[in-house]
Parts: sequence; structure tokens; C-alpha cells
Amino acid sequence: MFIEDTIGSYLEKAQSDAPTPGGGSVSALAGALGSCMASMAANFTVGKKKFAEVESEVIEILAEIQPQREKLVECMERDAVAFSAIGEAYGMPKNTDDEKAARAAAIQNALTEAMEVPLAGMRAALACLQPLPRLAEIGNPNLVSDTGVAAILLAASARALCLNVKINLKNIKNEELVKRVTTEVDKILQTCQEEEKQCLEAVNAMI
Repeated sequence: MFIEDTIGSYLEKAQSDAPTPGGGSVSALAGALGSCMASMAANFTVGKKKFAEVESEVIEILAEIQPQREKLVECMERDAVAFSAIGEAYGMPKNTDDEKAARAAAIQNALTEAMEVPLAGMRAALACLQPLPRLAEIGNPNLVSDTGVAAILLAASARALCLNVKINLKNIKNEELVKRVTTEVDKILQTCQEEEKQCLEAVNAMI
């Protein structure tokens, strides 16, 4: 869907009155872009004699980031599908008790899926962010600013995705699920903030 769009086409859709891509998709895209900057910094380190001693560690960082970027890209696409499912559920008939029950169940299922998509994105953004303080220390110093950009974008992505989690979470009636997810997203945000700060301290010490 969106991944095959040109940048211009995606931006045009995002600024239009079309329902998708919306905030969830755009937030995941920010994280995917951040992961790309991290990978670029790592790729400018691998294969250079000057960084031979840390090459294996940087290769491991690359291997950590790649699957998480794929998850963020997947969230860009899934967000639109999940949003459409909510609209379809609210549009179901509600003339009889059976129809009302079926509609209510469909709405809850759709809201849960719409919440789980950005939650998965938050997890992926955090997983990309966690190795960046170390990458800032051992990576090619000519690319250290890009590592900082990566940290900022990934942390921002997690914060933005959290809003998309919470706006769906508020209408979910499963109290146990709401409590568990709220606890998890708060922990993710706190950890992202800590990792971003640590990374930027290392970056700013070098520029």
C-alpha cells in the first residue's frame, strides 16, 4: 500500500481529507526513518579498517535494527487497515439485540487491533533505540550526528505512537487489558527517554 508510494504521493495523501494515512502510519514512518539513520551510521562503520575492533559489535547492532524497521514499516500499512475496520464495525446494523451484540463485539475487536498496531510500533521503536548509545560511542564519528537524528526520531515515534494506543485504549472495555497495556506503554516511554538522553549525551560530546 503506502510503502510503494512515492514520498510525494504519501505526503499528498497524509495532508488530504482522506482518513489514511493518519497519525499511526506517520508515527511509524518517523520511526522507520530513524532506524534508517541508525543503519546508515553503522554501515559507514562496517568494513573500515579503522573500526575493525568494533566491527562485529556494529554488525550485531545492524542485525538488531533491521527486523524492527520491518515491523515499523508493517505498522505503517496495518494502521490504515485497522482504522478502516473500526469504521466498518461502527457501521454494522443495530436494529435487534443480536445485531447490537454483534456490533459491540466487532467494535471491541477492531479497537483492540487498532491499539495493538501502534503498540507493536512502540516496541519496535524502543528495540531500535536501545543499541544507539553504544553506536554513538563506537561508530564512525563522521556519522555520529545521524545516530543522534536516529535517536530523536525513534523516541518521537514512540511518543507519537503512544497517543494512537491511548485513543483506542480509552474505549476498550477489557479492564485487565487496559491496565496491562497502560503499564507497558509508560515503561516503554520512560526507557525511550533514558536511551535517547544517553545517546544524545554521547553524540553531543563528539560534535
